[in-house]
Amino acid sequence: MHILIVDDEMIIRNGLKNMMLSYSKPFTSIRTAENGEQALAFIAEYPPNIIITDIRMPRMDGLQLCKRIHEIYPFIRVVVISGFAEFEYAKQCMAYGVKEYMLKPVVKKDIHEMLDKLLPAMEKGVVAPTHSKKWLDEMTEHIWQLRLPDLDKCLDDWLSYCGERTDHPQQLNELLEDSFQAVLDRLQDKGHQYTGIAAAAIEKNALTDGKQSFRDKIHSVTDELALRRGGFKDLMTEVRAYIEKNIAKEVTLEEVANLVGLTPNYFSLYFKKTTGVTFVNYRMTKRIEAAEQLLAQPHYRIVDVAHEIGYEDYSHFAKTFRKVKGITPTEFRSKLGIK
Repeated sequence: MHILIVDDEMIIRNGLKNMMLSYSKPFTSIRTAENGEQALAFIAEYPPNIIITDIRMPRMDGLQLCKRIHEIYPFIRVVVISGFAEFEYAKQCMAYGVKEYMLKPVVKKDIHEMLDKLLPAMEKGVVAPTHSKKWLDEMTEHIWQLRLPDLDKCLDDWLSYCGERTDHPQQLNELLEDSFQAVLDRLQDKGHQYTGIAAAAIEKNALTDGKQSFRDKIHSVTDELALRRGGFKDLMTEVRAYIEKNIAKEVTLEEVANLVGLTPNYFSLYFKKTTGVTFVNYRMTKRIEAAEQLLAQPHYRIVDVAHEIGYEDYSHFAKTFRKVKGITPTEFRSKLGIK
């Protein structure tokens, strides 16, 4: 649980922090900010679970801060502290989702009672051990047995359950990260060591969606296990044969990944790792190699060669041929003595 205290007076900030530290349950972090602007910078860096803010502050007051939090971070619980004379002003915060007020002067008993009220509802992010063990054991077994439909159903149930436990993105991400590590630990006990080759790409592509990132990482574990059991060499033989058989078609990475039962992201990574080139460049090179064989036959017109390998636009074909071979199709034929 992360707390942020916002007040322009250092003595009050430190006093509130000490009151929080004396609470019966420890907090992960308690940060302090001098005004609304500094608070927003801290929130952007790491969103807290609870913000306790004064109303009267320079640069950006508590009302403005509540408005910005409501617009950008509606999952944060905000507690407003105000003097009696400011109470009507503080009530405007209701429009911004604030439901907790404390009148100055605030004492330790007030802080502890406020926490007693807020924390039980917010601690729903803690998953019951019996629930987590059941789902994580099932998920691990589905991965181990490569039961993909069952795995996807289990993933849907688990992500739905976790989403119901908290609406705080950071808390949800931490919960899912712990879940992912728990699955890896279970698989390691079975003898599978995850290399994490796809993890960096997954995190880069899904920073804003913790649920999708978790789903992708679980799929990457399944893909890796399937590859180890089936052998990537045989899989690549099937991929190459499919591309050559459909040389004139716009074969997509997603299409081929589905053919061999892998997720597109993971297939792309392993394809490049194995061949040294991207899927798109490999397919393009194979097309041009097929074009070379046809161009070596004098009875084929160059425009017909382009159509034969899937290029409806001749200029696009000529440009691609030059990109791969360094010369135009006409120059290639001239070198073969074909006019």
